[in-house]
Amino acid sequence: MTIRTATVSDAALLTELSATTMREAFGPPHNPAELVEEYVQSAITEARLTAELADPRSTFFLLLNDQQSPIGYAKMRRHAPPRRMRERNAVEIQRIYLLQDQIGQGQGRYLMDYCLQWATQAGYRAVWLGVWERNERALGFYRKLGFERFGYHYFLFGSERQRDFWLQKQLTS
Repeated sequence: MTIRTATVSDAALLTELSATTMREAFGPPHNPAELVEEYVQSAITEARLTAELADPRSTFFLLLNDQQSPIGYAKMRRHAPPRRMRERNAVEIQRIYLLQDQIGQGQGRYLMDYCLQWATQAGYRAVWLGVWERNERALGFYRKLGFERFGYHYFLFGSERQRDFWLQKQLTS
């Protein structure tokens, strides 16, 4: 496996990977297929991903298998953390997704470790992320890695309002 920083030229590839992982993670039985498609069609477009890739506050990492095919990705976003978070020198892990058939094989941990190392090397003292309150598998994964809940916010998923828990992890003392 390798991880590389994505560029604007990866927009089409990242759009396809994002749409696939979104459908796999949040589609039936977790949400109706129509709701997931509504979200994918509005939020995961090549134009939007191109703009996100070009944004200097965002950094995307592509996780590639041994054949150099993408199997996951992460997005780091530099902006002010939520007010409830005490540590202000923090960066958000805004997205971290793997293809469904890759989950449970250590690739998620590999990608997360890379994100944490990147954040530490960039001088951040903490990271935070949002995770859907009903995503028990992800909540368990983050708990195992030392993330702690510090609040929540609501997220518009298609036309439905859903709640994400905010989790944080201290990188340095």
